[in-house]
Order: sequence, then C-alpha cells, then structure tokens
Amino acid sequence: MAFSDVFNKITDFVSSTGKQVGDVISDKAQEAKDYAKDAVELSNLKNQIASNKVTLKDNYAALGEFYFSKYKDAPSAEVSENVKAIADLEQAISDLEAKITEIKDSQAEAKAAKEAAKEEAKAQAKAAAEKTTDAVDEELAKVKEAAGDVADDVKDAAKDVKDAVEDKAEDVKDAVEDKVDEIKDKIED
Repeated sequence: MAFSDVFNKITDFVSSTGKQVGDVISDKAQEAKDYAKDAVELSNLKNQIASNKVTLKDNYAALGEFYFSKYKDAPSAEVSENVKAIADLEQAISDLEAKITEIKDSQAEAKAAKEAAKEEAKAQAKAAAEKTTDAVDEELAKVKEAAGDVADDVKDAAKDVKDAVEDKAEDVKDAVEDKVDEIKDKIED
C-alpha cells in the first residue's frame, strides 16, 4: 500500500472523527435546548400548581374546611360554587402532577438513551483509532522494509562501481607501467 493511501486513510479517519465530534456537539446543543424547554415547562406547571393551591386555599377559607369536609356531598346552594371550584382545582392539581411525572420519566429515558449512544460512539471511535494505528504500523513496516531493500541495492551498486573503478585503475596503472618500461627500454637502447 502506497504512503498516499495510508495518508488518505488517516485523513478519512480524522475527518470521520471530526464529524462524530460535530454530531456529539450538535446532540449536546439539542439536549440543552430540550432540557431548557422542559425546565420552562416544568416551571410553568409548578407555577400553575402553586397558583391553583393559593386559589384552593382561598376557596377553602371562604367555605371553611369543616363545612367542606362535612357537607361536600350535599352542599347548600350558597356554597355549591366553592365546593365545585375546590373539586375542580384538586383534579387540576392531580393532572398537573401526573404531567410532571411523565416529563421527568421522559427526561430520564432520553438521558439514558443519550448516554448509551455516547458510550457506543466512544467505543466505535476507539476501535477505529486502533484499526488506523494498526494499518499505519503495517504500512510503516512495509516502508522500512522497502527502504532497507533500496539501501542494500545502493550499497551493492556502490561496491560494484568501486570494484569497477579499482579494476580500471589497476588496468591504467599496468598500462602506464608498461609505457614507462617501453620508454625506459628505448632510452637505454
């Protein structure tokens, strides 16, 4: 595998990891938005409950707890509106509390699902990193081996050139000695 292929694999991995990080950030932003929305809704619901409780207390005060407890099933005409208002508020409070429980349960489920997804993404990223590291190590070993082979080839070629130069130098030396001897013989003659 060529170095460019390894580089492309690394680039693809980094790009993929960046996208995963971007997705996680986007998910966290959406989670914060959803949490804020739920917090506002919970606050509104709690405010409604508090308001209803104040109204309920006002109605109880107007009617009187004793009278309500004793005559709520058969109230006199003068207090029937108060009795009905109290019964309606008690039902409204019960309904609002049920909605709060539903929202909190939904939040807990969503949080658990997001945590599971986050852990899965971490595991996948770790596996991808290990796979990429292994691929890079394999390619690096191949490059080192190829570099060693090239170095051996260059060393062998250099030795061959050295031997050829030495042989040529020996031949030139012999030729020069022969010429010197020839000239020497001519001079002596």
